[in-house]
Amino acid sequence: IHFVKVMAKPFLKWAGGKRQLIPEISKRLPSNIDEVDNYIEPFIGGGALLFYMLENYKFEEVHICDRNPELILCYSQIKASVGKVISYLAEIIGNYPLESDHRESYFYEIRKEWNSNLDIETMSDREKSKRVARTIFLNKTCYNGLFRVNRNGGFNVPFGRYENPSFPSNESLTMLNP
Repeated sequence: IHFVKVMAKPFLKWAGGKRQLIPEISKRLPSNIDEVDNYIEPFIGGGALLFYMLENYKFEEVHICDRNPELILCYSQIKASVGKVISYLAEIIGNYPLESDHRESYFYEIRKEWNSNLDIETMSDREKSKRVARTIFLNKTCYNGLFRVNRNGGFNVPFGRYENPSFPSNESLTMLNP
């Protein structure tokens, strides 16, 4: 029996992602990177660099940061309540129309729900998990996978016309919560 180590992958598309830069970044890592105990990722985004680092190096502590509170909410809720996020995401995806003619209105319905409560601080754990599921859905079905909000904090990216959006699998989300 041959076991293949499978590492977590980014579950969101994110503008400014570092996935394509990883070969160049890895060339510039310190020669003693194997001796580093703490890894800090100041701009986590989709996490491509983080997942590369975790796949290739062992750190005692890992800290992620980002200025975007919605992004941090995604990582926090997946860590705290991955089962709930998976359940809500499965419900949203399960209701995603098969007919492309109806997908756009469904997208705007989910976006309207996302925009109905913009105060993360007052959300219950259940509401936060639903929000993260909606964020993932919107990210995978909006135009170019952008995350953009207006001055009021409302998600305002239009619908993207993907034939087969690539939603993260339950396993890939679960891997984020070891």
